[in-house]
Amino acid sequence: MGRLQLGLHQVISFYFLAKERSFSRAAEQLAITQPAVTQHVRSLEVQFGVTLVNVKKKRVHLTKAGERLFAYAEELYNQAMVTEQFLKSYRFNNISIGMSGPLMLSFTALIDSYKELYPSIRISIREGSSQTLLEELLDFKHDICFIGRQSSYTDKIHYLRIPYEEPLVFVTSPEYEIPFDAPLSWTELQSYPLIIQSEGSSSRETLLHQFRERGLKPNIGAEVDNTAFAKELARQKKGLALMFEPNVLQEIAGNELKIVHLEDGPIRVGAVDIIWRRKENPSPTVDSLLILIKEHFKEKIEHKASPP
Repeated sequence: MGRLQLGLHQVISFYFLAKERSFSRAAEQLAITQPAVTQHVRSLEVQFGVTLVNVKKKRVHLTKAGERLFAYAEELYNQAMVTEQFLKSYRFNNISIGMSGPLMLSFTALIDSYKELYPSIRISIREGSSQTLLEELLDFKHDICFIGRQSSYTDKIHYLRIPYEEPLVFVTSPEYEIPFDAPLSWTELQSYPLIIQSEGSSSRETLLHQFRERGLKPNIGAEVDNTAFAKELARQKKGLALMFEPNVLQEIAGNELKIVHLEDGPIRVGAVDIIWRRKENPSPTVDSLLILIKEHFKEKIEHKASPP
């Protein structure tokens, strides 16, 4: 096997230049100077005797060769990131988990079991909306994520789908002016300000779907990014907060919040997706967590995506 002549930094600089179509933005993404990006790409062209980019009116345009190289450069960059994550998992023995905010309490017991089995593994958990976590996973910011069920995924995602039985309920202050003694119809519900998760949340999409199915339009009083803020707004009588029931059991028991029942019963999301990047072998830490998840939910797993 011959010695590799290709410079990784040169190809990565070309990748970001081709992606951003700007020397300055590519330099910003790479945290290097603009002249360094220019030098990397130019040396690549000189070394292999090919023109990859043309600059016209300060705009970067790819040549035919540049367009074809971009696909290889993207794959090389992704593989380099995968390799880095793999090495970090051995060096630091850690795992980064993305968790949709409303699911935090429901999966606490599972994460605690994982900590007991692998006390040396450092676990970091970041809360976010399902859509945000999905994007961050693809950007290598997480190793694995727990999110609300999505209708489809790209071929870059592998997932396990687990039925989720916890109901979504509306809660508000016991002093809020609303009839607690009788369930609300959906028509009545639309007259109250609702406190819901921000765009990208599966619970939000489930609620909006319910309104659309009935030909109704919700009165959205506030959109929030975390459950704590939603609870606080409900306590302040700002409206009805949509929450997974396990997240408010303590507040209900303490009479800080009260459930507003619906005629059709509680809303259900139906499933939770556990996702990780498809085009790589899971790191040892992720693999050990997946084994625990499959064992914990072995009777409930509905679907396991398979590689193409």
